Order: sequence, then structure tokens, then C-alpha cells
Amino acid sequence: MDSKIIELLDEITNSGIDICLISKYWDDQKLMQLYNLGYRKFGENRVDSLVRRAQNLPDDIEWHFVGNIQSRDLRKICQFASIIQSFDRPDLLEKLSKFKEDIVILIQVNLVDDSSRNGINLNELDSVIKKITNFEIKCNGFMFHPPIELSNEEKIRYFNEMNKIFSKYPDYSILSMGTSNDYHLANKCGATLNRLGRVLFE
Repeated sequence: MDSKIIELLDEITNSGIDICLISKYWDDQKLMQLYNLGYRKFGENRVDSLVRRAQNLPDDIEWHFVGNIQSRDLRKICQFASIIQSFDRPDLLEKLSKFKEDIVILIQVNLVDDSSRNGINLNELDSVIKKITNFEIKCNGFMFHPPIELSNEEKIRYFNEMNKIFSKYPDYSILSMGTSNDYHLANKCGATLNRLGRVLFE
């Protein structure tokens, strides 16, 4: 493992921010290099990869699902993942309540005025949180991912807005913001969890 990568990961974790390693960017051997450095949170955006890796890699890995949720895949996601970071479909709550086991969700929020983007719009957020509570599903925070084409100034504005929303829910402990493109900006704006992948093997 490159020493610069280790320094980057150490710098982030030493600042008190967790890292979820998005493992679609590397093979099992490279994933295990990070595992052997002590990292346990790994994210998958494809259900087939989640199932295969969860069945074949060490049991103490905490798998995060970060992809689009399809109704037909919900049972497998709940069986093999610990956290769904990309929850944005309230219509699946009833079905999720039947499979929930120990699953934790993060609400993916859409702050951008673009209906084609995934995420719960801000004007729907309170009603969605109420539905989650009614179905007794454990929610532990939010996930936010701004468009990559935004300027740094625009990203910072959205990250700060997301942090203000997060601060209104003191029972939540996770604010998942920041990827390989912008983690350094998100961390200045209150992120508690980064999603890193490509930057580790460029």
C-alpha cells in the first residue's frame, strides 16, 4: 500500500471522521490490503457484489449499500448490509420493515433543484422521517452527494446547508458527505463519514 494513501487515511481518521471505502474501484486483494490496515467499513453499489463479498470476505466487515434500491433486491440488501446509505424511497418502508433485522438507514437528501437526481427533497424530509419512525426502522442520519460539476464554492454552500439540517436532529450521529472529489471540503463543513474509493488507487 502506497505510503501517501496511508497518510491520507490516517489524516482523515485522526481528525475524527469515519471512512467508508467504496470497494467497486478495486478487486478483493486490494480490499484486503485496506482491511489489513484496520479498516472495516466498505461500501458496495451493486447487490451482486455485496452478496458475493459479504459471503466470502471476513465476517467483521461492516457493509454499506450505497446504490439505487430496487424492491426485488431489498431482502438481500438487508441480509448482507449493515447500513443503507442511499435510502430515498419511502414507498419501500413497509417492505423494509419486514426485513429490517438490524439494518440502519441513512436518508439520501437532494438539495439541488433537479428532479432527476436521487434523494429526498427538503420539503418532504420531515414527513419521510415521520414515516420511518412509524415503521420503527432505525435511521441514524443523512447522506448527501452534490453534483460533481459544481464549483467548490457551490459544494461548500450545499455541505454547510446539509450540516445545518443534520444539527436539527440530535438523535442522528452520521452525516455522510464527501467523496474522492470533495471530501476535503465536506470535512470542513461537518461531515462525520466520507465515502472514498477512486482516490486511493489513482
